[in-house]
Amino acid sequence: MNIITKLNKPKYIILFLIGIIIAIIVFNILFIFSNRQHIVRKKIINNIKMAKGYVLINKQERKLYKIKNIYPTEIVVSRKITLAGRLTYAAPLVKNISLKYSGYIEKLYANRPGQAIKASQPIIEIYSPTVLDAENDFILAYENYLKIDGTEFKIGHFNYSKKIAKSFYNAAKTKLALMGISSKRINLLKNNLAAKTNIIIKSPASGTLIKKFIDSGSHFNVGQKLLTIANLNNLWMTIEIPEKLTANIYKGKYLSAYFDDIHASYKGMVLSIYPFVSAKEDATKTIIVFNRHRLLKPNMYGKITFKTPPVKTLAVPAKSVLIINKTAYVLVNGGNGYFMPQKINIGKKYHGYYPVIKGLKKGEKFINSLKFLTYFKT
Repeated sequence: MNIITKLNKPKYIILFLIGIIIAIIVFNILFIFSNRQHIVRKKIINNIKMAKGYVLINKQERKLYKIKNIYPTEIVVSRKITLAGRLTYAAPLVKNISLKYSGYIEKLYANRPGQAIKASQPIIEIYSPTVLDAENDFILAYENYLKIDGTEFKIGHFNYSKKIAKSFYNAAKTKLALMGISSKRINLLKNNLAAKTNIIIKSPASGTLIKKFIDSGSHFNVGQKLLTIANLNNLWMTIEIPEKLTANIYKGKYLSAYFDDIHASYKGMVLSIYPFVSAKEDATKTIIVFNRHRLLKPNMYGKITFKTPPVKTLAVPAKSVLIINKTAYVLVNGGNGYFMPQKINIGKKYHGYYPVIKGLKKGEKFINSLKFLTYFKT
């Protein structure tokens, strides 16, 4: 027998109507109870007197909203700080190759960025008319010095002697040395008494070719940067540490950094801390040195993390603080049910508490929760 057939019988129709009536009665009871609670709460709220400078809350209201007087508590705060930076070349291990004379690039042995370079390895072969002239002057001065005995003779109006010849020779030798010509090449000039056309430039240190600024056959000027070579065994990371945290960082301290590119963490040592604060960022630059570990590379992005030392501080529960336009307030107990808003300076929220920097002393009573204020219109 289906439902429609059953409902056609008077017995089932009566039962159906009774069920509907019972449901309506239950709904109305729940509605009246809920509305009554709202009316009672509204009536009590209307009894809470708010005026400029104080809030008056009677016992009944304090009981309803579980309002209690509490005191600031001491908590131990230790925060995890995360700062970001990029790896770069260690400045003392970077060598920029430049020369004290002009010339032409005959051959470029170090010609591929990323190329491994060893100390004293030939990296450039050059031809320099300036150096060639200086070497010929040196050979001439040296030959004259060897030819002249201890006697003095006159050339025109000039008195020439062994002593003067030696001074010319020394001056020519010094000139070559100041141009960067090695003592080994100078000795070869003395032995062979003939200037070599080209000069081989050797690497001053082992490392990796980072950048080249010239090509074979090109001309270069005095002091022009030709190549940059860097040793990548150590890498630097410069981070900006907020001034208020600099007391937690010191030279020689080890900090851990996580590198997203390789999904690994490595420890680095604080090498130096700048002795001044950047006015723009209100922070101090700090250099951290990392061993390469073969995986770390220049320009990798890393996050430095460290914890501040544990510090005891006064604090208040977050639910007891009202923040209006970035200004924090608590309601302090004025006695006889009166509570006054008091401005306080707070730190960053820590495990459900706000550290109190200023505005509230140990032993001052204040309200444990300001949740009841949400029932008021602004």
